[in-house]
Amino acid sequence: MSLPDRLLVAAVLISALWWACSRHRRPAALQRLSAVALVLAATTVIFDGGPRWQLVPWQGLAVVIALAAALRHWRPGRSRRAVRTLGRGALAVGVFLGTVALMTSFVPELPQPSGSHRVASEIFRWTDPSRAETLTPDQTDHRQVVAQAWYPTDTNSGARVPYFEAQDQLPGSIGGLPSFMFSAFGEIDTHAVFDAPISASQRAWPVLVFSPGLGVPREQYTSLSTELASRGFVVIALSAPYESAPTVLAGGRVVGQTVHPDVMGPPPHPELQRLIDLRAADAGFALDRLAALANDDRRSPLAGHLDLRHVGIAGHSLGGATAVQVLAADPRFKVGVNLDGKLFGTQPDARLHQPLLWVQSDDARTQEYTQGRDRLLAGVRGGGSLVTVSGSVHMSFSDAPSYWTAAGRHLLGNTAGTGSASAADMTKTTADAITAFAGPALGIPSAATMPQVLAKDASLHTERLIAATGV
Repeated sequence: MSLPDRLLVAAVLISALWWACSRHRRPAALQRLSAVALVLAATTVIFDGGPRWQLVPWQGLAVVIALAAALRHWRPGRSRRAVRTLGRGALAVGVFLGTVALMTSFVPELPQPSGSHRVASEIFRWTDPSRAETLTPDQTDHRQVVAQAWYPTDTNSGARVPYFEAQDQLPGSIGGLPSFMFSAFGEIDTHAVFDAPISASQRAWPVLVFSPGLGVPREQYTSLSTELASRGFVVIALSAPYESAPTVLAGGRVVGQTVHPDVMGPPPHPELQRLIDLRAADAGFALDRLAALANDDRRSPLAGHLDLRHVGIAGHSLGGATAVQVLAADPRFKVGVNLDGKLFGTQPDARLHQPLLWVQSDDARTQEYTQGRDRLLAGVRGGGSLVTVSGSVHMSFSDAPSYWTAAGRHLLGNTAGTGSASAADMTKTTADAITAFAGPALGIPSAATMPQVLAKDASLHTERLIAATGV
């Protein structure tokens, strides 16, 4: 918050309390303070380049207080008791809403990647001519796969990577939240640059495909993606057009979320299985296109530098279920990570030959979640681990915790579904577990083994270790 922002909040808060509790004491001073609050409200709108939504309740209160001061000046001593009661109630509601708004970050701060590499990014838009787009009514549509690569580089020179690719064309809502709440996200530092050369410290780099949660844009996992890239993974974060928003398609068209399946209802879940099938096909197609980069005239910085013998897949929520389905169907993926993803359809009965890391939040879990999880893990042949991150909730694995201030996380984080843990802590804990588990399977030497990570990080608790059977 800038100094004018702080002065506005202080002036409005003092004025509101004064009007509600002691409006007859020093009325001239109260009139002047009310006028100052209105001036500060106008100042913040002008110098912040427009209203920041967190300040709107305070700016609205400043206008209401100024109107009350004007009415009192023109008609002193003529207010009715019912009007005064209503006014005090409105002031209380305004102060409450304004206080809650100030618990969110004006501009979220993403954690600085802690690995030994700087991070660069490239965005791909591929069209699969063999698949019709089933989420639109146009029968001539073909499935578009949008992927953002995050990869290690040796330079920090280049154009800054924005948080949302479609910052200036956001749809009406993002992840169920109104888009005005993301209006300042263009100022976020993603700690990455565009199209820089891939790091020369090794010839080829392992790949980790990432699938986001239902309705959640790939950008909301920027912290985890950049952290893993700084540790030597090439992370391929996939969008899910028409299901996660915003997605920028070929030609620059921005689409929002048009499908809203019920994830909490009783099984079966045919609509969710349909989306998982689409995502699984997207992951396989993305891997095909990565293999073809060397023959692409565009000459991507990644061309010739991807170790496609060492490919893994990870995902959060519905993306975690997608990761399980991909592992069961496509042997090119050598390891998987499920971040708190409930399973659907026949996924619990899969017999995985690849190792699987299941990281779950500390949220209460439904019977469907635990039964599906346990059936799957009982059949894992390649070995695995089930760990819980204490104090976390379902969306803690995304960037959502960074959208709150520290006070907001502690007071409202669990209620808001983002948890009390900071984005920095959650990112490091999750990345440590992924690196220790998936790193060896993908040819990345880990500084710590999985047991060492579990012993060192007090927030990670082992629920189950699964030995590889070799079957």
